[in-house]
Amino acid sequence: MAPVLGYWKIRGLAHAIRLLLHYKEAEYEEKYYVQGDAPEYSREEWLKEKFTLGLEWPNLPYLIDGDVKMTETSAIFAYLGRKHNLCGSTEEARIRNDMIYSVTTSNRSAFVFMCYNKEHEKMKGPFLESLGGRLEQYSQSLGKRDFFGGSELVYADLCVYDLLDIWNQFEPGCVEKHENLKAYLARIEAIPSIKKFLESEAGMKKGPFNNKIAQWGN
Repeated sequence: MAPVLGYWKIRGLAHAIRLLLHYKEAEYEEKYYVQGDAPEYSREEWLKEKFTLGLEWPNLPYLIDGDVKMTETSAIFAYLGRKHNLCGSTEEARIRNDMIYSVTTSNRSAFVFMCYNKEHEKMKGPFLESLGGRLEQYSQSLGKRDFFGGSELVYADLCVYDLLDIWNQFEPGCVEKHENLKAYLARIEAIPSIKKFLESEAGMKKGPFNNKIAQWGN
């Protein structure tokens, strides 16, 4: 039986997991949940199933893979990284994967907080002021490497790709200011299995990035 990945029908936290599974051409099934429209923004589609799936810590995203039933994004990445050999084949690559994943999780959290906040318009300016510095750090970290794992793609790369792609749509052209990051995005998008996914409806290339209640990207 194919693994099941459950999440909202948005990119959100699950899209880099989807990228990983498509990159490895792994068979799996999507279980989408759709948030209701304004003004209630009901989460009933998820809530009515939340405690019926046998999940120890019910949450989204979740992954059900045979006897494995798990939640929490970082735990799912660690599991799939081990399963599909995307944690890094050397100690240096593993360290870089762990570090870049953690940094990208923090950067995503700051961005998503702004996107969902009712003070979004006030917060947008300060965030854009910080965006150049965030991108410069990614550019310096990548350097002349093909991937953040070095010569090999690690699962953190798929998280970085997803975030940089969203930022580039939030503030068009911001990534192109860094030639190595521009080439990096193109390199990942050119991988045949990822290219096929991104060109499909499920690839959600233009979003939605966030749920309906968000102030941007919904």
